[in-house]
Amino acid sequence: MELLDKIPKKNKGLAWRIIDGEVVVIPLEAQPKEGEKLTSFNETASRIWELIDGKNSVEEIIKKIIDEYDVELKEARSQVKNFLDNLSQKKLIDFQA
Repeated sequence: MELLDKIPKKNKGLAWRIIDGEVVVIPLEAQPKEGEKLTSFNETASRIWELIDGKNSVEEIIKKIIDEYDVELKEARSQVKNFLDNLSQKKLIDFQA
């Protein structure tokens, strides 16, 4: 199955809040390495984080980002995929089919 068809979901072992329009994520379970205990996102990344609800596929998230921001499809695909890969590597999200 291609990444675009997968549905990202947030790791349940996280606490997160929106502060001044930006998301701040704190892992609750496994203690990450020093310096990785707190993750914060810029406005666009925060919007992508909000769209990760266990229902939206990667393709649906990309379409919503294109609708909400002035960005071309190719750039949106690249940026969203890279961001989701980064979140997955940090174990902040995983993917379901």
